[in-house]
Amino acid sequence: MDALSVAIISIAHLLIGCYFVFFGFWNVYHWRPILTVMSQKNIPHPYLILPIGIAWQVVCGSMIALGVYVKLAALLLIPFTFVAICLFHSFWEFKGDIRTLNFTIFVANMTVTIPALLLLIAPLSGIADFFLI
Repeated sequence: MDALSVAIISIAHLLIGCYFVFFGFWNVYHWRPILTVMSQKNIPHPYLILPIGIAWQVVCGSMIALGVYVKLAALLLIPFTFVAICLFHSFWEFKGDIRTLNFTIFVANMTVTIPALLLLIAPLSGIADFFLI
């Protein structure tokens, strides 16, 4: 693989990984409102699940950013991200501007965040072949 490809892949890993690390720490800072939402949605044991979710984001995000077991970390984050998106951005439960905001976040995460993780799992040769056509 040439140096440019290695650099692009490394930057992608760093950006995707840091995205999850950032939001993990953001969730630490905003833990009270998150616990309130979790309780309102009747999520069992929110005081246990929230720290596990935060650790999941930070550890898997760090693994991706550092290039350590990237495919495993991406595989672990896909279902986590899907569930989190559906729980915290359930636009169908809202009306007006809040619905629009949550719909926008929902669509952005479903069309950018999850596909970015899927690309980390894809074999690199398949991606390279696509661009060589």
